[in-house]
Amino acid sequence: MTSDEALERHAAWNVTLLGEAMRLIAFCAACVVLSASGLQAADLVSGTWTAADGTATRVYVFKVSGERLTGIMCGPCDDPASVFRIEDGRILDGDRATFFIRRDTGGPAFRRDGPYRERVEASLGRNVMRLSARPEADSSATPISISLTRVVENFELNPQPLPPAPAASGKAPSASVEGHWVSVGRTAQQNWILKVRGNEVWGLVCGPCTPPVVTMIDGRIDGDTIMFYINHIDTPPNPNRQGIQRNVMTGTITGGDNTNVMKFKWVSEGSSNSGEITMIGPISTASPASSAAK
Repeated sequence: MTSDEALERHAAWNVTLLGEAMRLIAFCAACVVLSASGLQAADLVSGTWTAADGTATRVYVFKVSGERLTGIMCGPCDDPASVFRIEDGRILDGDRATFFIRRDTGGPAFRRDGPYRERVEASLGRNVMRLSARPEADSSATPISISLTRVVENFELNPQPLPPAPAASGKAPSASVEGHWVSVGRTAQQNWILKVRGNEVWGLVCGPCTPPVVTMIDGRIDGDTIMFYINHIDTPPNPNRQGIQRNVMTGTITGGDNTNVMKFKWVSEGSSNSGEITMIGPISTASPASSAAK
């Protein structure tokens, strides 16, 4: 091999290395952009939103963890038949998300189809979210368009790691607690809507049940022990709050003559604030049939 040939081969090898390096840099830059956009989407979604649907107000509470999106939708929020679970949600990028609303007791297609899931595509903005919804099983259905407005304007969640839930034994619930429970509040009656699927408990607490006061709860039942979190995300507004502030509620499901009473101890996660709450219920509210057209 001549010296000229060696130089040419060396130059070609350098070009190849440079090309590989540029492709690696481009790939890393794309990863950074995707990661940043996902974080931005989480900041812009978590919290409380409202939609006017005719004469009724609907409240949406979203909770984002990484790319996973969960939450609740309600209206009126003190009626179990009008409280629905937001599940299997995912942040797609900085401008889009998708999720499902489990319509187990009502909804636009409930009279015709019975319980069903609604697939929702969301277009994200800082204070406005536009939804396009249709029944999951009917891809030919005309989508319903809904516009949401954020309750706490310009809110952005500052995500913080949350402690893991305590280990559970996996015992089946000892009794049903699903329904509308009430307790005494500082300024108004507190309404607790508890819904159960297997060992999971979810729902909300509000009092009065106006959008700025609706708070999402999630947890589990382990035999006769019920434990759930009250998730303070953006309401009530608190400039010093870092991430989601959770109150941990732990109670015992009673039997016999006290089946309509549950006593809870609560503690504010990360602080010494604690107390006790006694719930009475479940109380009678509007029947599922009355909300079937909602």
